[in-house]
Amino acid sequence: MASVLNRTTKEFRTSANTPDFPTADWIINPDLTAVAGQPIKYWVITGDVVTLASVGEQATIDAAEAAALATAEKDAAKTQVDVERVVRALIDLLPGEFNILRTEHAFADRTAAQLTAGIKANIDAQP
Repeated sequence: MASVLNRTTKEFRTSANTPDFPTADWIINPDLTAVAGQPIKYWVITGDVVTLASVGEQATIDAAEAAALATAEKDAAKTQVDVERVVRALIDLLPGEFNILRTEHAFADRTAAQLTAGIKANIDAQP
C-alpha cells in the first residue's frame, strides 16, 4: 500500500491501492517533508514535487481566500430578506400603485402615512 496526493484538490490518502489512482491525477508516495505541518492551502505541486509557497505567494493565497469569503458573505446577505426594509419599500410603493387605480375612479389619493396607519390598525385588530 502507498500514500497518494491529488494534484488538484491536494487530498492526501494513506494505504491506497495505487492502481486505483491514475498518476495523471495523483502523486504516488509524495515527499511531503517540505510542507510538513503547513496548511494544505500553501502546498505547491509542480510535477511530482510538493513545495511550500513563498511568503509572497502565501499572502496572495490569503488575500484571495479573504476576498472569496467577503464575496460569499455578501451573496448570503443578498439572499436574506430584511422584512422591515421590504415593508418600508412596499409602504412607499403601494400608495402610488393604489393611486393609479383610484384616479380612474375619481377617488382621493392615498399617502404612505395613511397606509402605515392602516397597517398598524390592522395589527392592533388582530387577535
